[in-house]
Amino acid sequence: MYLSQLRLLSFRIYHEASLELLPGVNVVLGQNGQGKTSLLEAISTLALTRSPRSASLGDCVSWGEPRMGVAGHLVSRIGETDLELRAERQQGSERWLRRLRQDGDLIQPRELLGRFRVVLFWPEDLLLVKGGPEPRRRLLDVVLSQLSPTYAEAATKYRRVVEHRTALLRRLRDGQATAADLRPWTEALVEHGALVTRERRLYLATVEPLAAEAIRKIGEPAELQLQYQPGLGREHQSGEERDPAEALRRALNRTAAEEIARAQCVVGPHRDDFEVLIGGRPARQFASQGQQRSVVLALKVAEVRQHLSLGGETPLLLLDDVLSELDQSRRTGLIQLLSEELAVEQTLITSTEDPQIEGDVAVSQVLQARGGHLTATPQPGEELAKWKV
Repeated sequence: MYLSQLRLLSFRIYHEASLELLPGVNVVLGQNGQGKTSLLEAISTLALTRSPRSASLGDCVSWGEPRMGVAGHLVSRIGETDLELRAERQQGSERWLRRLRQDGDLIQPRELLGRFRVVLFWPEDLLLVKGGPEPRRRLLDVVLSQLSPTYAEAATKYRRVVEHRTALLRRLRDGQATAADLRPWTEALVEHGALVTRERRLYLATVEPLAAEAIRKIGEPAELQLQYQPGLGREHQSGEERDPAEALRRALNRTAAEEIARAQCVVGPHRDDFEVLIGGRPARQFASQGQQRSVVLALKVAEVRQHLSLGGETPLLLLDDVLSELDQSRRTGLIQLLSEELAVEQTLITSTEDPQIEGDVAVSQVLQARGGHLTATPQPGEELAKWKV
C-alpha cells in the first residue's frame, strides 16, 4: 500500500499544496517550522479521520480559514481509490463539521478506518516511555482502531458512555438524579469497557515478543517487556485470568461513593496504562535517551508486523525526525529492518539534514520543505546516488 498523490488545502502551514509521492523511501528535508511535521500529520489525519496530534480538526486549519481539506490517491493490492477529508466551521460556532469521501461518495469514519493504514513516529512519542499514561492509551487506540473495527466501535461507544455517565454523576451528587438513572449507563460502561480491555491486553501480549526482537535488531541488547495495567485502581494487579467485565463491575461497586463525591468515572479503560521494562527495570526511570527512542521504534516495528500478521496491507510508515538521536549502527539497523525484512512499501522520513546511513537502501525521492511549499530535489532524471542510505 502506498500513497501516490496528496493534496492539501488550508492544513496548518499549507494554504494549498499538491505533490506526488513514490513507493519506497521518501525523504523530506527542511529546517524547523517549514512544514515537515505538518505533512506527516496531514497524511495520518486522512488515514485516521482525525489528527493524531490535536483534539480537534479545527486546530489543524490554517489561521483564519473557515475550511480545511486533505485528499489522496491510494494504491493497494485490491485496487486504487481516492480519499478525501474536509472540515468546515459551523456558522456561528466553534464546532467543525467533518466529511469523508471515497471515490466521491460520502462515507462514515468507521468505513475508512483500517482501509488506509499508517504507523507514525513523532518526537513526542518519547512520552510513550517517560510520560504519563495518556500517550500510551492513545497509542493503543490508534493502533487497534486500524486493526479491529470491533475495537474502534467499542472505544467510541465507551468514550460517549463516560461523558454521559460523568454528567449524570454530577447531577446525582447535586440531588438531581437517582442511582436508578445511573444503572443503565454503568452496565453500558462495563459492556464496552470489557471489550476494550480484552483487546488491549491481547495486543500487548502479542506484540511484546515482536518488539523485543525488533529492539535487538535495531541495536539494543537489553530485554524488553510490556506489562498491561488496567485502570481498576487497587485491583489492577489482580489475576489476569479474571473476566474483564466482572473485574470492572467489582471496581465500580467498590468506588461507587467516590465516583459520586468526585462526580467522575474513577475506574475503567480511560485510566489504563502499560509499563515498559528494559532489562527488567522501568524504562521511564532507567532508560537513556537513546534507549527510549529505540523502545518507541521497536513498538512501531512490532505494530507493522501485527498489520502483516493479520493479513492486511503493509501500512505507510511516517517517521518524523526519527534518526537525529540514533547513532550510526542504529540508523542502519532500523532502515534495513524496515526496507528489507518488513518490506514496507512506502516510508516518509523527515530530517533537517541529509540522513547519513550506511547500506544499499536507495531513497526514491527527496522533497524540500520551505515555508509551506514542497519541491522535489533532485528533479526527475537527475542523479540520486548521493541519497543512498
